[in-house]
Amino acid sequence: MSERETARGELGLVQAFVNSVDLQPEVEELKDPNTLRDWLVARGLMDGAEPVDESDLKNAIAVREAMRGVIGGNSGLRIYPVVLATLNQAAAASRLRMRFAPDGRPRLEPEASGAVGAIGRLVAALYSAMQDEDWEQLKLCGSDSCRWAFYDRSKNHSSRWCSMASCGNREKARRFRQRSSPFMGKSPAKPGDGAGGTP
Repeated sequence: MSERETARGELGLVQAFVNSVDLQPEVEELKDPNTLRDWLVARGLMDGAEPVDESDLKNAIAVREAMRGVIGGNSGLRIYPVVLATLNQAAAASRLRMRFAPDGRPRLEPEASGAVGAIGRLVAALYSAMQDEDWEQLKLCGSDSCRWAFYDRSKNHSSRWCSMASCGNREKARRFRQRSSPFMGKSPAKPGDGAGGTP
């Protein structure tokens, strides 16, 4: 888990959802339908009396990982078609529609209720976050085994790790070991090969 600051508003909600699993070590907040419902209710995305089942959990995790994929674009990673298809499917399932809020500003609201509607609200939050000038500061940790979503508050927005003390140092040590390996960039010697021998 990162020691960096978290984002606020819709950007912070998206970050919190993506980070509902810590891949290193693997700690999952959304363990079952009940924990998913608790997570969504705690953030005002659905009514606690509405049911949540295994299909809702599967959908939520797929959308979460699709959001991670989109955030990866801010770190220079490729955004795959399946990521976009998953988000489009969630938006369609929740029947997102543009509505004018009491403050007069337009926003996306789902017509569906329950967990499907709640996931739609998360997709709408992603849409809103992507319109924010700070969107590109939400990145994924450069460690493939981590992929934690962090908010880059560095002066030139060039941070690559969720934590320099853990992931950053670990990746630097790994690269140093690779560069220091005597076989790095060389093919293993074959039987009969002689150093300095004639071809």
